Amino acid sequence: MGRLTLLALGASIVVAVVGAMAPALRAAGPVPAELIAATAQVERGKTLFQTHCASCHGPQGEGTTEGPRIIADPHPLKGHKTAQALFDFVSREMPASAPGSLKTEEYWDILAFILDANKLLPAETTLGPANAGTVKVGD
Repeated sequence: MGRLTLLALGASIVVAVVGAMAPALRAAGPVPAELIAATAQVERGKTLFQTHCASCHGPQGEGTTEGPRIIADPHPLKGHKTAQALFDFVSREMPASAPGSLKTEEYWDILAFILDANKLLPAETTLGPANAGTVKVGD
């Protein structure tokens, strides 16, 4: 077979495979805006956690001699019934070196990361004052 024939055959196979996948790709549809926003919040929170929390709680939230474990399975956040109760505590008491020093949105982002890491944040949920009272954390 000549080189051009092989290229044409290869291109035909690619077109056939992509064409066969098209219905599945269309059925999946676009990614919901809520999921994009929630994912962005968790990613911001992860970065903020490394900056403001990891020095005491460890880079993975595993705890250190300076601060307790806050990410684990089972999760260690049971002392707070809802995300709102946890927010109230964290925004008042953390970081230990400068309590209440972060912006409100930064606290929400960090909590979204922590709750997501503990599998407590419902999918497509951007955490904030409008829904934090309904996000269950502990008993």
